[in-house]
Amino acid sequence: MGPKLEEVFGVSSGPVLSYIRRDAVDGRFVEALKADKQIVVYGSSKQGKTALVQEYLPYEKQIVVRLTPKTQISDIYASVLRQLGIQLKTGAVEVSGRETSASLKASFKALIPIFGGGEASAEGGAKAQARTDQNYKEVPFNLELPQDISELIRETRQHKTIILENFHYLDDERQKQLSFDLRTFQELGIQFVILGVWREKNRLPQFNGDLVDRVIEIPVEPWLEADFKRVAEKGQAELNLEITAELVALSVESSFSSIGVFQELLKEICLAADIRDRHPVVRTIDDRRLFELATKRKAGEYASRHQRALEAIAAGNLSSTAKEGLQPLFLPYYLVKVILDGGYDGLANGMRRAVIQESIQKIHHRPNDVRASDMSNLLYNLAALQAGKSISPPIIDYDKSTKLLQVVDSTFYFFLKNTDLKAISEEIPNPLA
Repeated sequence: MGPKLEEVFGVSSGPVLSYIRRDAVDGRFVEALKADKQIVVYGSSKQGKTALVQEYLPYEKQIVVRLTPKTQISDIYASVLRQLGIQLKTGAVEVSGRETSASLKASFKALIPIFGGGEASAEGGAKAQARTDQNYKEVPFNLELPQDISELIRETRQHKTIILENFHYLDDERQKQLSFDLRTFQELGIQFVILGVWREKNRLPQFNGDLVDRVIEIPVEPWLEADFKRVAEKGQAELNLEITAELVALSVESSFSSIGVFQELLKEICLAADIRDRHPVVRTIDDRRLFELATKRKAGEYASRHQRALEAIAAGNLSSTAKEGLQPLFLPYYLVKVILDGGYDGLANGMRRAVIQESIQKIHHRPNDVRASDMSNLLYNLAALQAGKSISPPIIDYDKSTKLLQVVDSTFYFFLKNTDLKAISEEIPNPLA
């Protein structure tokens, strides 16, 4: 039996058989793995970051930590140690200051598996625990110090790469903290691969200048038209199909440079043609109505998600209060209105901060009170606002260096082009009503 459709086309958390190598991206990633530097893979969501990393670093053989908005740096290190088969023993020690009474502080000890020869096993995890001749070496350490974590990792004799998924979920303070720790890990030979949804360069070096020349950044964008066609050709071969050049071209045009949207459109075309696995004989797909049906299905799916997300963003933080007897500024609401009014053309190349402020002032109930500092507070906190609203992945992000509001969910362009934005805008609850 041949491969299933979902193993070939579509967005998946696992590898897909239509994966293609791009020299400018894959070649650079392979070379980066040979270097003694940290690696950052970045780009919009559903643009192939995870697929790239999994192609060369199978997740089941590495240490993978999937971050959330609640993840602390110590949580990351604890997960790394557990995945290496190290047991953590937590205790408490009494500390006191000159003017304060005694208090308790957490202390940690690592139980590192060792065997008859005195060296740590490379098996780790369940296999190591199954050994009957296993003993543990108890080592006190500080869970917040990368030096201590590095020493424990080396004790296990396991040479694995640490992969951090969803780095964008960490707030600026935790990203900054980890950027300083990454230098220590790099100096001690511990390699990280960090995946994040953003589009600007030098995300980590902006927090720690010492990371310059210690980090290799690999953007997964842009995708070229020739890349899309190669994906289609490889997937067709796996499924024993011939999708006409016209349908492929229409799918490329409708994807707005998003490989994720393109993959989903091809999958929906196949589903509309009642194809769910490899066809026994070569089958040709040439009906344009299948593409139209696929587009309609994806438009409905994306519209539902993005409308809910925009409504959540527009609601802002419930803690907003009026000052001096005036109504709050409700800037998140007005930002959403400006985005919907601008549509695809307004966001295709990013929306400048000055344009956002001017556009908000034109429709705001207190236009003269929309100050530069208010705009900074709005735009700088977009990531935290979306994380707090459980918008995953985030839709938009603000690049402080270029002063551009950018789309970071590649399906959002498809939504902007295939949805009645005026109707969506009218349905966004008005906080002034």
